[in-house]
Amino acid sequence: MKLIRVDFYLDWPVSIDVINLRKYVMKNLIIRGEVIRWSIIDIQHSKDSYDTKKLRIHAVLAN
Repeated sequence: MKLIRVDFYLDWPVSIDVINLRKYVMKNLIIRGEVIRWSIIDIQHSKDSYDTKKLRIHAVLAN
């Protein structure tokens, strides 16, 4: 098993409530590999749109 570290930004649209945020992040991480752990490092307002926010995600995945 190979472990991979990922650090990336993910858009958080207004349509996703806080209660559904975990599912949204997991859905985007599972595409990249089996999720071992993940965390939100930072939350920023998007410069492109006033409605979305950007989440900085740090994760460890297994392939």
